[in-house]
Amino acid sequence: MKSLQSSDDTRQANLGQAEPAAAQCAVYPWCAETGNHSMHLTPYAEAPTPDGYGDCVLPANVMAEDGPDGVDISVGWLDLNLTAEQTRARVAELHRHLDAVAALADIVDGQAPLEPGAECYSATAAGAKGALISSEIYHLDDPKPGEPPARIAVFGQPEADADLDIAGADQLVADLEQYLTRLRAQRDHLATILGAGDGSPVRATDGTTPGHYPWCNTAACITHRYEERDGGGSYVEHVGHETAITLSDGHPADDFRITAGLGADESYTSDPKVYLAAGDLDVLGLDATGVDSTIAQLEALTSALRTMRAQMDSEVRP
Repeated sequence: MKSLQSSDDTRQANLGQAEPAAAQCAVYPWCAETGNHSMHLTPYAEAPTPDGYGDCVLPANVMAEDGPDGVDISVGWLDLNLTAEQTRARVAELHRHLDAVAALADIVDGQAPLEPGAECYSATAAGAKGALISSEIYHLDDPKPGEPPARIAVFGQPEADADLDIAGADQLVADLEQYLTRLRAQRDHLATILGAGDGSPVRATDGTTPGHYPWCNTAACITHRYEERDGGGSYVEHVGHETAITLSDGHPADDFRITAGLGADESYTSDPKVYLAAGDLDVLGLDATGVDSTIAQLEALTSALRTMRAQMDSEVRP
């Protein structure tokens, strides 16, 4: 009669055998999680230079969670869950910060600061007959109406190609990184020339400003920042030119002021409104229908005032 094999014998027999590999994620090819999971994650992308305590800097990854309303996917970064657009905006901000840090190193080396308005910057490759890409700011001698008076010219040299080995590719990457710093400096300088020195969008060739309405007084428009705990990002309070009248009976203390201005606040509406204020009363935000109704009533009032004005000159009753 054969005895049953003990559990210890079974474990001993399986010793040294590899455990079966957990199944890869069947939902996303980029997901690094295995087995049964509802939270999909990529490996962390970390800055190559740790901080003074040896901890990683600016770790980020993509995360997607299965939920009752579908999949919520975002970039986990800076303790926030960011959309793709918000992530690119934060990266652009960091690029500008790193440019400023690089400028500090130039000061230590005694190098002159960038002069983006006076220089042409280029990126080259080993073995190429010319610059792969160059850029410089130029001013138009006779710009057309609505056309910006200055632009950035971007161009490459004819037959500027090259076959690169690893060292050549490394050199091109380094040259491109330096070139991008200068291109961003040129962009900021162009924004200053065109009156958008704070880095806001510059005026387009059709006389409008990207992200703004044609009627915007862009100098008065305000860009607000959402709190980082709310996901970051920004919204614009668009402001048009304001018209005001003052009604007076000759006693300044009794003056009555009426103002009207076109605006749009992206935080709660996607459509422009006319904001009408009369004295100390609450401001009215009128949509297109409300403006049409107000115009009709004011026209009726104006007609009545004209009639009353004519009657004021009539003879006194006998």
